[in-house]
Amino acid sequence: MRSVSLLFFAFAIFVPGGGAQNAADSYRQTVLTIQQCIQNDDLTGARALLAKAVKLFPANGGIENLLGIVEIQQGHPEGAKQAFSLAIQHSPGFTGAYLNLARIYMQTAASNPEERAKALRLYERVLKTEPANAEANYEAATLAMWSQNYQRSFEYLEKLTSEARRQVGAESLICADEAGLGHKEAVNRAAASLIANPDLAEQDAMTVLPVLRSSGRADLVESIFATVAERHPLSPAGLRVMGLAQEAEGKLEQARATMERAFIADSTDVGPLIDLTRIAEAANDHVGALGYLAHARDLQPKDASLAYEFGAICLKLGLLEEARRAMGEAVKLAPDNPEYNFGMGIVSSFAQDPTEALPYLEKYHALRQDDAPGILALGTTYFRAKDFGTASKWLKQAVNNTNTAADAHYYLGRIARQEGQLDEAIAQLRESATLKPDQPAVLAELGLVYTQMKKYGDAEKQLDRAIALEANNYAANFGLLQLYARTGDSRREEQSKRFDAIKQENEEQLRDALRVIEVHSQAEAGRTPQNE
Repeated sequence: MRSVSLLFFAFAIFVPGGGAQNAADSYRQTVLTIQQCIQNDDLTGARALLAKAVKLFPANGGIENLLGIVEIQQGHPEGAKQAFSLAIQHSPGFTGAYLNLARIYMQTAASNPEERAKALRLYERVLKTEPANAEANYEAATLAMWSQNYQRSFEYLEKLTSEARRQVGAESLICADEAGLGHKEAVNRAAASLIANPDLAEQDAMTVLPVLRSSGRADLVESIFATVAERHPLSPAGLRVMGLAQEAEGKLEQARATMERAFIADSTDVGPLIDLTRIAEAANDHVGALGYLAHARDLQPKDASLAYEFGAICLKLGLLEEARRAMGEAVKLAPDNPEYNFGMGIVSSFAQDPTEALPYLEKYHALRQDDAPGILALGTTYFRAKDFGTASKWLKQAVNNTNTAADAHYYLGRIARQEGQLDEAIAQLRESATLKPDQPAVLAELGLVYTQMKKYGDAEKQLDRAIALEANNYAANFGLLQLYARTGDSRREEQSKRFDAIKQENEEQLRDALRVIEVHSQAEAGRTPQNE
């Protein structure tokens, strides 16, 4: 039903006046000769004949229709529109001219509502005189589906013969309409019929994709595209669609494999790499995510968002210097982006000189003055810079926001401990624990305060709770080692070994991640480094 190229229609008109039979024969022969030229791809010859025919048969819809066909085949859509419009004007009952003009509008109707409306008006005009016209009903159904008028689309399809409704294009529209109407069981049946159709191709799968996606039917998207893949190789875009559907279903391993195939199929497209980064992150494979992002940054070095995301993942791995370089690149590329300034500020606050973070955090605060995390970040940065007075001013602002209060009390407790105000430290840390229970960092800090107060039983209780929540928590294991040292506990040696193992594990993770960063610049898309 969907024409690949414009068809032409013979249209005999009897010329009025004396010698009508001779005129009709001349007209018919002229039309046939022009049609033959078009069929032989002799468009220059056809145009020459049309120039003469226009003079012999002025205001003739059949001649103007043929002129429109030559115009469109020579790549002149505006000229074709004009010719077909004249054909309709001079021969209002000529169905072929309506269909030909509508076909031009269909080329852009999917994304252009104005062209969509024009095409639909033309098909409706055809249906007034030919209610069962298969092409007009099918294309009108397509236009209605694009406009999300699923019930109207369904009504057009019902006018098709049962044989036409079994064709793959119609079945894809039926599936889309049922999904759009929210008919769960009906869309399941329609999808099953579509999948069983031996003519199912990627184009048909793409037709139904937007509605299935908006309806949350990732399962059907995967099934349909997987069926197409079994019969024909999917395009890079088709592979990506299938990978996204698998990701939506939580099939992360399958999604990752599919998306890698999509990237191999088109190694210039950064989209699958961004998808792969997200999928790897969902699987907690931060190292793998860095590798994908590294490729993406090679392809689009001016994309600030890629540099920022790279820095964010480096931060998760504890690669502070790599994170700082990447965040710095993001800020350089987009200096007024609040999030990038905030990220650069956070990373720089862990540098040897935490005050290097202040310009970025101050700019963020200037851009978003009421943002509580920005206020908290300024407080924690001054804390790391050991400017406890300024830190306290910012942290006391942060305690007034429910989103940052728990962290602000935690840092105020740390300041109080380091200034020897141990009772105040306990009060602040307990407040933090009340607002956000079971924080290993807060419990570890309480353990350190109780150790300084020589309340060793309370200290051990807090540290043990912290380790129960997070076995390899650095601060809690360090605090426990200090406690055992102070009390001469026989478990000190065992805890010392455990703490060394935790430090060693962290160092190994850092080395693995650094290796990815070093290797990525050597690896081209689809090629694995020799040492892997």
